[in-house]
Amino acid sequence: MRISITQVPQADELNKVINTVEAIYNGCVTDLQIADYVGFTDRQGRYYRLAAEILGLVENNKNNANLTPLGTELIVLDDQHRQKKIRTILKDNELFKSVLKFIESSNEGKKRNEILNYLGNLIEGAESTIARRLFTIINWLLSSDLIVLDIIELGENEKETVYKVNEELEEDDFIEDSDFKDSIYPASYNNDDELDIKEVHMQVVTLLRRNEQDKIVIPPFQRNQVWKQQQKSRFIESLILNIPIPPFYISQDLEGKMIIVDGLQRSSAIFDFLKGKYALVGLEALPSLNGKYYSELGELQARIEDRELLLYILKPSVPLSIVYDIFNRINSNGTPLTRQEIRNCIYIGKATNLLKELSEKDEFKMAIDKGIPSLRMKDREAILRFFAFSEANAQEDYKGDLDDFLGKTMRKINRMSEAEINSLSDRFFRVMKLTFDFFGYTNFRLPTQNSRGRINIALMECISVYFDKKSDKELLDRKMKIVENYNNILLKDHSFRESIRISTGSVSNVKIRYNKTFEILDK
Repeated sequence: MRISITQVPQADELNKVINTVEAIYNGCVTDLQIADYVGFTDRQGRYYRLAAEILGLVENNKNNANLTPLGTELIVLDDQHRQKKIRTILKDNELFKSVLKFIESSNEGKKRNEILNYLGNLIEGAESTIARRLFTIINWLLSSDLIVLDIIELGENEKETVYKVNEELEEDDFIEDSDFKDSIYPASYNNDDELDIKEVHMQVVTLLRRNEQDKIVIPPFQRNQVWKQQQKSRFIESLILNIPIPPFYISQDLEGKMIIVDGLQRSSAIFDFLKGKYALVGLEALPSLNGKYYSELGELQARIEDRELLLYILKPSVPLSIVYDIFNRINSNGTPLTRQEIRNCIYIGKATNLLKELSEKDEFKMAIDKGIPSLRMKDREAILRFFAFSEANAQEDYKGDLDDFLGKTMRKINRMSEAEINSLSDRFFRVMKLTFDFFGYTNFRLPTQNSRGRINIALMECISVYFDKKSDKELLDRKMKIVENYNNILLKDHSFRESIRISTGSVSNVKIRYNKTFEILDK
């Protein structure tokens, strides 16, 4: 069925659609009032109100605009969550869902004229009007980060822009209705219990000494945002000038080690400077110190060493879901830590080393055809999910808290012997080799109508567990049938597809995908 041109927005800027919803929330009901609030012409006010109606955020009541429940739900969110909610609304809208599916059908991306030709068959309207609306559609998808731009080489120094689906978006980058129902709130916070968080004042020299004694740990991070020498120097200058600095947040493990989770760059700046690894540069308040190392500061050394720092220490009794929430609330570097990055801090040891090592192995990269980015440790979480759900009785023991489930697995790995760690590695490599042998370059991918699709982490998790539980003989004797059943479950079983796409951590979806996997692949 073709989409009416009336359901295609002509308001170019998505952020101003949100401003329009905000205007209505604040009492503007006519196009003129909306235009005055947002800074539009009267005509633009109408375009943007209609665009908000198309998204289901606004309804027209006798030429007065009212917010729908969805519009109210959106407008009370902060900017970060508004972006997630708008992204969710767009991917569920019939027009944008169709365009995204078309763009996703090509691994090389789609050119502008290809998208225009597709819209000509999708939308019922004049060709010239559709061509004008193309700009709005692409602009909305780009500003919501649902698609990205790429450049392809055409030969002889010619290049062309193409549009691709953003493969770095994860489930956490969207807000589904079930997210509020399955939230950690309010169950994880209990009004009757005070969180075991200790406030400690510690001198810089004491912090350094404990770090040298391995009592304070700075976890290794793969982050682009690493302080430059001038940033480090300005922080040291702040210590000397006694300028207030943000507190450090520490997670204490069961062995008593304190792991710095928020304050990584600041603590590194202190330790590296006191160990003579860099000289101060780019200082403006104390320019006479530029070029000087710590050993050359004379009496100012004592001012740095004696400076007291504020540490908030989260004891091991604090539930993991609350640890995630706290560190995402207070994270000071502007980019909230992913949950796997936080796990990488809290459970530093054998588990973090194993996940890093396995994620860099050729067997894994071949099995996924480099389809899971290492950025933000997404690849390590995928491996961890296999280990967690391949445990005996894992599906029965799983209670719906994926974070706690994965955290317990890392804690268990940290206590394993070298022989047990080697056994985990061997099992993982076996599964990666076997699944690639069976499914090749479609391994762990959710196919579209015209392409092999992208890697799906929940699919990788359950298929890997299936192969782990079966012997080589059981698998190889039925190879052709398993491949056929694998394709059928992905293409024809709607409930299975939904269980690996939406709310993948819910108890019901975990049960559905494992029951379906073993039932259908065993046929």
